[in-house]
Amino acid sequence: MAEAADEKLGEGKLDLVPMIDCIMLLLLFFILTTKFTSEEKTITSILPTDKGQAAAPSKPVEPPQMINICIYPAGMTKGFQPSEYFRQLNEMRAGIAVIPKAWIKVGNADPIEMDGGLLQKAKQGNQLIQQVEQVHQYLDQALAKFEKAGDRKGQDPVVIHSFSGMSWKYALVSYDAVRAYEAKISGRKATGNPSDFDEAREVDFAPPRIRDYSAKELGEELFEIIHMK
Repeated sequence: MAEAADEKLGEGKLDLVPMIDCIMLLLLFFILTTKFTSEEKTITSILPTDKGQAAAPSKPVEPPQMINICIYPAGMTKGFQPSEYFRQLNEMRAGIAVIPKAWIKVGNADPIEMDGGLLQKAKQGNQLIQQVEQVHQYLDQALAKFEKAGDRKGQDPVVIHSFSGMSWKYALVSYDAVRAYEAKISGRKATGNPSDFDEAREVDFAPPRIRDYSAKELGEELFEIIHMK
């Protein structure tokens, strides 16, 4: 025979079944009546509709455009894999100490050839002057195509990518040509003071690469430089 509720209460016992039933009914009620919205849609749900003022979409941040000056062994063209460039490099190096000639190009433009032997032997000759002037003229014409409104500091930065297996003289001649172009366009003369660069265009050399990560790393470096835009 079941015990009366008063007897259970007197003994300190409580019947929790009715309370559990009420809680379950409340949970069922909230589940059926509540509309769940993901966090991604929470803001959208409270924004004005097309009948009112909508929020302006945020403009994506675009990285600054760079002007790439690429220097690599003369004769190498696009369309090959790193392994093939590595093979061509070994053939060029066979029997000689240094690669004699280089190609210099800006972006996708056609390259210009530079004879490293002239830079080394003709210290004061006309051939050396003509070689340097040819590089200056080529880079002047190429950089002029990238000019935009504003001061020199706001122009697109120039980055010189010189193949590490070649002499640095090619990169230095190219750097000198870019600085000469900037001096001509800006009309300012260098004073030797570091403040000259405060308002000047950014001209950098590409950072050095990680070494000894691959047996054909020079071929991969050539692939990147030759196909650079």
